[in-house]
Amino acid sequence: MPAEFSLELYSDRELFLPRFTGYISRGLLLNIVREVNPAVAQNLHEGNRPKPYSVTPIYFKAKTRTEEGFTVDPMYPCRVKFRFLRDEDGRLVTQYFLKKTTVSIFDVSLQIASIAIRSKEFKELEEESTPQGSFRIYFKTPTYLATLGSSYHYLFPEPTRIFLNLLRLWNIYTTGRKYSREEFIAYKDWVTKQLGVSEHRLATRLVYMGRKKAKGFVGWATYESKTMGQWGKLTITLARFAEYSNVGGNRTGGFGVVRLDCGKGIIATDTSGWSH
Repeated sequence: MPAEFSLELYSDRELFLPRFTGYISRGLLLNIVREVNPAVAQNLHEGNRPKPYSVTPIYFKAKTRTEEGFTVDPMYPCRVKFRFLRDEDGRLVTQYFLKKTTVSIFDVSLQIASIAIRSKEFKELEEESTPQGSFRIYFKTPTYLATLGSSYHYLFPEPTRIFLNLLRLWNIYTTGRKYSREEFIAYKDWVTKQLGVSEHRLATRLVYMGRKKAKGFVGWATYESKTMGQWGKLTITLARFAEYSNVGGNRTGGFGVVRLDCGKGIIATDTSGWSH
């Protein structure tokens, strides 16, 4: 069952964080899981396979800033979200917070002020989804799509790449319906011919993760289809699923955080900027 844990934390003193904190969030989550079950933490960290979790960067109010990063103001909360695609992984986080009320980032302790949990059964995501002639996805953190055989990432939210990757991830972790190879091919044909990007406002961002760096796009894209039916419903299901899974590469490091908007009469607004 996809689940999201939203944490509100208060630092006990000033804390310096880099400009992009997604990989810090991943380290924080893995340390929490390691406290409860080291074997699971090792499994989540290793393996060349799609991971059953994702995170957001840490959001906070900065007291000071430099080219390298920010000093967190301890008077204001830090917020981070952990997402899980399997029940058992989310339960480990719950077990941790039944015993402890603090976490650590580097050598700084943070007190847990609140935890909010939202979840949906895979079946519920399907049943509650309605085909849309037009919908918008906001790419809230840098997003990139891997390209086989190339050392360069694909930096545009092309429908086939976005939704077929989501369907593969869905088939791996769903406790509900899995889509057959024949259905996958039929859906691919529908997306290729019937789903397109009607407008977008995107910008490219370069972020540093310690010694590593990567580029990704942020902003929004509006998708449009003149035929809906079964595949239109699946598309909205996958877009809702993406709010738990993230999309693209480095999902576990805070990349590809998205939000779906199915509102009528969508108004173009500039959300290409992103910050803490």
